[in-house]
Amino acid sequence: MQLTMPGADKRKLLVIGGNGFVGRQVCKYAVRSGKFAVTSLSRRGECPKPNDPELASVTWVAGNALDKPTVDKYVGQSDAVVHAIGLLFDVNSGLTFLNTFTSASKSKPDEGESTYDNITRKTALLAIAALKAKNALPAMMGKRAPFGFVSCAESGWPDVQFGEQVEAAAPEWLKRYLVAKRAVEAELASSTGSLRPVIVRPSLIWDWKKFDVLPIIPFFNLASAIGVPFVDKTVRVEDVGRSIVAGLLDESVSGVQRFEAMEQLSEALEVPR
Repeated sequence: MQLTMPGADKRKLLVIGGNGFVGRQVCKYAVRSGKFAVTSLSRRGECPKPNDPELASVTWVAGNALDKPTVDKYVGQSDAVVHAIGLLFDVNSGLTFLNTFTSASKSKPDEGESTYDNITRKTALLAIAALKAKNALPAMMGKRAPFGFVSCAESGWPDVQFGEQVEAAAPEWLKRYLVAKRAVEAELASSTGSLRPVIVRPSLIWDWKKFDVLPIIPFFNLASAIGVPFVDKTVRVEDVGRSIVAGLLDESVSGVQRFEAMEQLSEALEVPR
């Protein structure tokens, strides 16, 4: 797999939500690759680890990803975009207190605004529209700009045995979560004429410090290993970040990437772990 790009100039990468659990790994490995000048757009616009030399080299900007002029400005300055913002429990879930434990950035949902539809669907669709508009310029004709999106394994339930039955029994908050993820996937699938979507679908994402998911990882991995069709193997957050960066660089990568593809892309990225 060829992951090098012609030209000495770095491409400009915008990571929407670069201070989050996955976003900061995308930023780190994009910087480490030497191929990108990275900007992160988030509400606070602060580096999550100022002492990390790679994260410190990212340009951190504060802004609302629901604000069209803000999104248009920063996407318009970029050659590639990764959408890595999201929340597991929105303001309508009744479980917002759990975000304190599940969010790596310790972000707290804003009352009224922090719904799955706003945080996932609307922000992503604004970014997709902005990148498509830039790619429609004469200088970009014939090129497909890469757009990375962090979806979830459960988004693919309708395509696997027993998946629809499992989803029918899922709580309402999870169903709304999946509606938002699938809406973004559908928009990207219909935009392949001008964009190259890199859609990663991890199940549980973990590292050794994420104590909220460590106890259940063996159960997911065992279920996946014995062939339970609606359960995917868990993926380390470093591999999710590496796979997105590899997908941005490799022009042959397009569409949905499940855990096997994410692991292969992560291995193929020729930068140190």
